[in-house]
Amino acid sequence: SYAYGVEFLELGTGNETEQVANGGAENVEGFHGNAITSTVPLLRPFLVRFDAAGAWFLPEHGQPRIGGRMALGGQMMVGDRRVTVVSVHLENRTTPAGRADQTRHLLDAIDRYDAETPVLIGGDFNTLTATYPERNDDPAAWRKRIAAEPDRLMCPERHEPLFAVFAERGYDWREANAFDKPTQRRAAGDLTPAGHIDWFFTRGLSASAPATLPAVLPDGSPSADHEALVVTVRVK
Repeated sequence: SYAYGVEFLELGTGNETEQVANGGAENVEGFHGNAITSTVPLLRPFLVRFDAAGAWFLPEHGQPRIGGRMALGGQMMVGDRRVTVVSVHLENRTTPAGRADQTRHLLDAIDRYDAETPVLIGGDFNTLTATYPERNDDPAAWRKRIAAEPDRLMCPERHEPLFAVFAERGYDWREANAFDKPTQRRAAGDLTPAGHIDWFFTRGLSASAPATLPAVLPDGSPSADHEALVVTVRVK
């Protein structure tokens, strides 16, 4: 079973790299969304929208889009227990404090939905440790800053207050994630520093065997600009 929700309606054809790769193809549908797939029934699906903090619709920002980031959730039975599962995408074109606000909004929505069940949250949290202008207005300065703080992007907890928000609400991430490699996949020749921006968070679950797997097609080419994350969870 599955649930799908639209995050953006894309009005363009992607960023500069994507425009080159697509050979001038036009955008026929342009739905940019979020999904959950499951081999067992997905119960009571729900969608949580965040404020359109990235202002993607402004022409001067490039990649014009209508919409904003969101999370998608539902429940599945694990034995005789319901478990809430959530797929989330936080904003990259905002501040770390902005992502913490989106996290509070999400956790409040989950508690309104069902405050008693165990929870598994996974997705792209864009824990990039800085604002969009800091990272993009002067790429050389950003690379120099990362070189001076080599663990910043792989261990972003002290730069991204959303981790403190999760901890305050009883969620853990230390056992549910591998920390041996970045979760971002860069194209050949792209010098932009890669970090750990995709995460699992758990509440009321025991996590084990986390791993980051290469997201590649059968011919070895990338299937995405993120790697695949896996983890095993059990109800406590």
